[in-house]
Amino acid sequence: MMCVTSRNRVSDGDAMIKLLEAFFSLVLTALTLMLWDAGPLHATETVDRTVLPPRPPAFSGEIGETYQESVPDWAPALPLKAPPGAPNIVLIVLDDVGFGHTSAYGGPIQTPSLEALAQDGLRFNNFHTTALCSPSRGALLTGRNHHQIGLAAITEAAAGHPGAYGSIPKSAATVAEVLKQNGYSTMAFGKWHLAPYTAYTAAGPFDRWPLGMGFETFYGFLGGETDQWAPLLVQDNHFIDTPVQPGYHLTEDLVSRAITSIRDQQQANTGKPFFAYLALGANHAPLHAPKEYIRKYKSKFDQGWDKVREETLARQKAMGIVPVKTSLTPRDPIIRAWDVLTIEEKTVYNRLQETFAGMLDHADANIGRLLAVLQQMGIRDNTLVIVTSDNGASQEGLQHGVTNTDRYRNFNPETVEEMFGHLDQIGGPETDPLYPMGWSLAGNTPFKKWKQDTHLGGTTDPLIVSWPAVIKDRGAIRSQYSHLVDIVPTLLEAAQLPAPSVVNGVPQMPLAGSSLGYAFADAAAPSHHKVQYFEMLGSRAIYSDGWTAVAWHEPGTSWSDDRWELYHTDVDFSQAHDLSAEQPKKLKDMIALWESEAKKNNVYPLDDRRYEHASDPGRPVAALTKDVYTYYPGTSVIHPLAMPQLLGKPHEITAFLDIPEGTADGVLMAMGGEFGGFALFVRDGKPVYAHNYLKIEEYEVKGKERLSPGRHLVTVRFKPTSATERPSMFTGDVVLLVDGHEVARREGVRSAAQYSALTGYGLTVGRNIGTPVSRQYKTPFPYEGTIEKVEIRVGR
Repeated sequence: MMCVTSRNRVSDGDAMIKLLEAFFSLVLTALTLMLWDAGPLHATETVDRTVLPPRPPAFSGEIGETYQESVPDWAPALPLKAPPGAPNIVLIVLDDVGFGHTSAYGGPIQTPSLEALAQDGLRFNNFHTTALCSPSRGALLTGRNHHQIGLAAITEAAAGHPGAYGSIPKSAATVAEVLKQNGYSTMAFGKWHLAPYTAYTAAGPFDRWPLGMGFETFYGFLGGETDQWAPLLVQDNHFIDTPVQPGYHLTEDLVSRAITSIRDQQQANTGKPFFAYLALGANHAPLHAPKEYIRKYKSKFDQGWDKVREETLARQKAMGIVPVKTSLTPRDPIIRAWDVLTIEEKTVYNRLQETFAGMLDHADANIGRLLAVLQQMGIRDNTLVIVTSDNGASQEGLQHGVTNTDRYRNFNPETVEEMFGHLDQIGGPETDPLYPMGWSLAGNTPFKKWKQDTHLGGTTDPLIVSWPAVIKDRGAIRSQYSHLVDIVPTLLEAAQLPAPSVVNGVPQMPLAGSSLGYAFADAAAPSHHKVQYFEMLGSRAIYSDGWTAVAWHEPGTSWSDDRWELYHTDVDFSQAHDLSAEQPKKLKDMIALWESEAKKNNVYPLDDRRYEHASDPGRPVAALTKDVYTYYPGTSVIHPLAMPQLLGKPHEITAFLDIPEGTADGVLMAMGGEFGGFALFVRDGKPVYAHNYLKIEEYEVKGKERLSPGRHLVTVRFKPTSATERPSMFTGDVVLLVDGHEVARREGVRSAAQYSALTGYGLTVGRNIGTPVSRQYKTPFPYEGTIEKVEIRVGR
C-alpha cells in the first residue's frame, strides 16, 4: 500500500525540516544578494562565486491516495521565470566594420538607423575586440578572453594546445545558456563561426552548434562567410538547401526571420523575455548588395582614401567621437598615395568601396526594419539593444581588391585590368568581391593597421547601447575603456542575474570583464576595466590604466625581432606618438605585464600561422578517412571541411544511376559553385564532367552517346600529372567512363588546391545547391532519374 501523509497530520520532524529549509533558503538568498551587490568581476579579479541559477522549488503540496485527498502545488512544474522587469535583449554584431565606417561614428557611409539608435542611447568610443571574428564572437558570448576558451584564431586554424583548440569549453557557458536557464527565450540568426571545424557534418557533433550552446533556435551559417545571394544555410541542427527566390539577399532573410521569431515569441504570451542574437554577414566578404544601394555611392569616394580619412576625422572631432587633439596616424607604407594611382586603379578601387558602402547601408536599413517592429509591438522601451562589430576593417583584399575570393585564396588574384572589364557586375551574384586595403584603412580612421593586427585599427570598434527604460543620458558618448568580455556581465546585470559558478554540472571559469552598467548614468565614472592583453596571429599588445604597448609581428620572423611601441592612449587617442624611446622603463614594465597576462590566459605558444594548420599531419579531421566514401541522394550537403580532399590527388567518382525510358538529365554529383568546383551530370542524355577552374576556365569532358534506359555506372577519374609554378594549382588528366568503358578523355585540366572552403558549397548528390558549378545549367538542376549512390575513391 502507498505510504501517505494526511494534510492534517504533520509531524514535529517534518516541521523542523521545513524550518531548516526556510532558514537555508534565506541564507542562500542573502549570499546571492551580497555577491551581486558586490558588483561584477574586474579583469584581474578571481572571486570564487558559489551562486547557482535559480532552481525549481520543492513540492509543497500534499499527496493522498487519490486526488480528492491531495493538495496540488503547481510551482515545481512551472517554467523558471526571469526576474521581474528583466529586459528583452537584442545583440547585433556587424562583421569587419571599422571604427570610422558608419555615419554614427563620423564615417562616410550613411547608417541612419544606427544614428537614430545612438541618439536614443549611448556611443562608446573606447571599445575593443580581439581583431578577428571567431575569437571576438567567443569572447562576446562567453565573457572570457579568447585564449581562455581555446580561440586563439578562427576555428579552422585550431592547433593542438589549450589556447587554440578551436572549441569553446563547457566551463565557459554562453550568456544564451545562462539566460535560457533563467526564464529567457533564446534565438540566434546569422553567422556562428564558433563550431569546431571537425563538427561541420550533418551528424554533428552538435554540442558547439548554436543549439548546443544555449540557443533554442538558429537560422544562419556555420562558417566565417557565405555568399549573400546564395548562402549555405543551417536551420537549427540541419543543413538546408539554398533559397532560390528572385531578389533574395541573406541580410533581408536574416532580419525577416528575426522579426518573425520575435513576433512568435511575443504572441505566445508566456511573459518570458527574449534574447535575440543577430550576427549579420555584412560587411564581411563577399561584398554583395542590391544595385540601388551601390548606385547611391557612385562618385562619393572620388576624392580618394587619403582625403576620406581627413574628412572622417574632422567629422569625428566635430561629433565628439574622438578628442579634438586626436592626430591622424600616417598612411601605412604599404598603401600608395591616392594621387599616384592610375585612372583604371581609381575606378576599380572606388567601385569596390562603393559596393562595401552599399552593403553596409543595406544592412543598416534592415536593422532599422527590426527596430521599427520592436517599436510597433510596444516592447522597445524595455528592450536592451546593443550593436557592435567583431574587429576592425579587413586587410584581406590586399592592394587591389578582388572580385573572386577563390582566386585570391589560391594565389591567383585578378589584375586591375581584369576587374575593370566587369565593373557593373561587382557586388552582384556574378562576383565574390573584397575591397582594397587603402579603403579599409580609411574605414579604421583615425587608427593604424587592420583586422588581424593588435594596433587600434584591428581592435577598436563601435559600440552602441540603447535601453530607453534605463538610459536617460541619450545621445551621449562614453569613453570608459571597455572590451567584448564586458558584454556578458552587462547583460547579466541588466537581467538581474548573478554569474553562475556551475552550469549543467560543469564548474565555470570566472568572467574576465566587468559590467558597463556603471557608465550608463555617469559619463565621468572611472573605467572599471583596468588591464587587457591582446594577441592575434603573433602580434601582441597590452593596455593598462591609459597606456598601451603594442608589437606588430611579421609572419615567419622571430618574435625577438618584433619592435614594441608605447603609447599614452589616455592623451594620444589614435596611437600616433610612440614614446618607447622616451620611456624605456615604462615600456619594459608593460611588456612584463603582457607576459604575465599571457601566461594567465593560455596565450603561449605564440603562433603566426594562418592556413598552414591544415597541413599538420596529426590534426583531427571532421570525418574518418576511408578507402571508399559513399553518398546518397536526398541528403544534406557535405560541407567542404567534412568531405574527402580530392584536389590535386588521384581520385575516382562513380555514380550508380538508373535511366528511365526516354531520358533523364540533371546533376549526379556537384562540389563547389560558380567560382570553382566540379560536377558530374547528364545533359541531353549524355554524361558530362565539368571542372571549373576558379571561373577562369571550364573544362568539359563529355560522352558522345546518349545513355540508354536502364542501370549504369558513370565514372570520372582524375590523375594529377604535375604541379605548376603556382603551389596551389595542379594539372591532371580526366577520363570519363560508362559501365567501365572509356567514353571521353581530356588532358591538362587545371585544378586549384581548394574551392569554396570558406565561402561556398560542399558536395551534393542529385542536385547543385547555391551557384552552379557549370555554365551549362541553372541550379538546382535535379537529376530526373534515380540515383542509388555515389562512391568516391581517393588515391586511385
